[in-house]
Amino acid sequence: MNCKWISKIDERKKCHREADSSGYCIFHKENKSDEEIQLMMDTLHKEEISEFNGFVFENEFNAEEILTYNYKILDFSESIFKQKANFKKYIFKKNIIFNYTEFRDKVLFNGCVFLENCDFNRTIFSKHYINDRIFEKVKFKGPDLVVNKVENFPRMDGIIFSMCTKFVLKNVEYGKSEYEHGKINYRIARNQATKIGEYEMIGFYYYKERIYSSKIMKRSNYPTFSDYLVEKFFDQIARYTTGYGEKPWNILLVIIAIISVFALLYLFVGIESSNSTLVALDINNIGDYSLSEIFKMYMDLWYFSMATFSTVGYGDMVATSLIGKALAGIEVFFGVTIGAIWASVIIKRMIR
Repeated sequence: MNCKWISKIDERKKCHREADSSGYCIFHKENKSDEEIQLMMDTLHKEEISEFNGFVFENEFNAEEILTYNYKILDFSESIFKQKANFKKYIFKKNIIFNYTEFRDKVLFNGCVFLENCDFNRTIFSKHYINDRIFEKVKFKGPDLVVNKVENFPRMDGIIFSMCTKFVLKNVEYGKSEYEHGKINYRIARNQATKIGEYEMIGFYYYKERIYSSKIMKRSNYPTFSDYLVEKFFDQIARYTTGYGEKPWNILLVIIAIISVFALLYLFVGIESSNSTLVALDINNIGDYSLSEIFKMYMDLWYFSMATFSTVGYGDMVATSLIGKALAGIEVFFGVTIGAIWASVIIKRMIR
């Protein structure tokens, strides 16, 4: 009877080794006996296996002791490491894949050298060791390091990339207690993208870095509470208006919202047209207006609001009341400020 293991990634990939009474072979079986564990290790060496799809490693995995033979690829897809996975100081000479791999205990890559690509896709690390710096003194000389949809991905302090390595970090999120990890890892990704000139990704990494930086802002980091409030206020303004300079279309939405809100305010305050007609909504007799009349007045005032915001001021409509002038002055201030921000964001992206 063949082993009943089937890949969750590709159902066409099955194990054809002989199974025991559990229905699984010695590689895919969980809770192996000591004899079965030894048989598994002996078979690995004898057959020089390099594709460990779905293998269950019960004891500590020591790469320097086990991976002593030549291989074309190391594929640990869907593998389960129940105890420590020690790749410390190992030299990965070929591509290595950790797709859907589960590390239930500590994992170490400290001092490793990667000469080819490495993929971490939907890999699961143990949350108990998320604070460990498992990539210290790692030298990554391969073309690509991809980290995608990984759970509990540890911080990457101390990793050294070559000048040509492309580091892809995406769909990796962190909980409240690990916001610092997110900030550090996305900063490392941004620095590497800058180093190799991958300008289309710099903005994304910078945005994610700032998001996590914002989340770890603390009152204790500032001299006074007012300093903290001011910094937090402007941080939130930068986030939601420009996406920290990386989402210029957010500004366009903010501009439309401001113009629309002020147009609504002008509708109740009243604006005088060039023929001395007051364009305003009489609240006391609001029932006398049809929807089309209200819409027409609003569109006229939306036009006035847009001209005021852009500081063009054609003069065909003017604010005559004190409140109207105050609103117009405030809108002009918003227009000048946001216009300058819009220009700086666009220029920044064009230069980059």
